[in-house]
Amino acid sequence: MRYLDMLIQHCHAAKTAIPVQEFIFSTVDDLPPISKAIYIIEQVDGDMNETFNHFRIFKAQGTHACARLNAPCTVMYVGSSTTGLKNRLKQHLGQGQKSTYALHLSQWFQGQFKITIRQYEVDHQVLQLIEDDLSHQLKPAFGKLGANNK
Repeated sequence: MRYLDMLIQHCHAAKTAIPVQEFIFSTVDDLPPISKAIYIIEQVDGDMNETFNHFRIFKAQGTHACARLNAPCTVMYVGSSTTGLKNRLKQHLGQGQKSTYALHLSQWFQGQFKITIRQYEVDHQVLQLIEDDLSHQLKPAFGKLGANNK
């Protein structure tokens, strides 16, 4: 199958895909093993402009590999995982390596946040398209916006 035909097929699958399960978790330890999921990290209190500024200052220190700065928004980050959701979320929470691109929340964020997880049973390429679409719609404060390599 040609690349564009495959891409169109994946786009159709992404448009009709619905999560198998969606939940908000309390701790990473509560998470069951999940193979394919999209996660949305949202600020639930405080001022989004202040949060954006705090992350900008933290990133400028250069001590950790940090997600890209976009613009203030209560949606802080949209991401996906196909190998180890728990580990990826731990990185964002600040329990991972300094060299991994993530939010490292425990290092700079004092407010409250929630993480919504949407579990899917789709191909990796389709999951990426769903993440790209959500990122484009929600316009997270940090991380990539839309498709990879943009």
